[in-house]
Amino acid sequence: MRLIYEPKGRAREYAPLAANLYTSCTHGCLYCYAPRCMQRNRELFHTCANVRKNALKLFASDCAEYAKMRLTEPVLMSFVSDPYQPDELELRITRKALEIAAEHKAPIQILTKGGTRAISDFPLLAATGAQAAFACTLTVCDKSWAAKLEPQAAEPEDRLNALKAAYNAGITTWVSFEPSIDEKSVIEFIRLSHSYVDLYKVGAISGDKTLSTISNWRDYASNVINELEKHEKKYIIKSDLKKEMTPNGD
Repeated sequence: MRLIYEPKGRAREYAPLAANLYTSCTHGCLYCYAPRCMQRNRELFHTCANVRKNALKLFASDCAEYAKMRLTEPVLMSFVSDPYQPDELELRITRKALEIAAEHKAPIQILTKGGTRAISDFPLLAATGAQAAFACTLTVCDKSWAAKLEPQAAEPEDRLNALKAAYNAGITTWVSFEPSIDEKSVIEFIRLSHSYVDLYKVGAISGDKTLSTISNWRDYASNVINELEKHEKKYIIKSDLKKEMTPNGD
């Protein structure tokens, strides 16, 4: 397979398979690691939504191979771009890919900061298979802070509304707290969303650590875990945060 691939390293903790239809993202998140990883100019990366050349053709071919191999692992969209950045409403690349995935029963998991931009595609997402899921990255609760941190992403409340709509539609939901920016916001997000989020994935921050208000990562992890367990929620602590929780960082 060429467009669907096996993530390596820390990305592997999120999904066994992934696909990137876009090669840039206009959300403009200050903490975005993708330009560095892809050796791209940050300003250009965030200027326009670029679709990978022959993306849908490659994806269709991969989905056909996926079905032929009788694979069952879900495919995550995506790591280096957001499948529901603003231009998706016009380009509909993600929607077309979901139609292809549904045809081949290749389960898709969406990870986005696009919020309710995704809602119209929920029937297609559900049709991709039993392991389909909808997930949102949540960072800070305050919308003015979020607007500075993630200029073109959906507001925090909008993302919560999208999660609730997915859950009500019978789609598995999860939340990514990575990067972790503000402990109070994370605790509040859990309190607000625990009734309609199935799983939480908690990490640290891999980019500019000055963007985070968290100084004691061990205490942060402990407080978040306590809050999740209070609500009897399933969670995954990512390896980078686990390292911060140990006395010697190993």
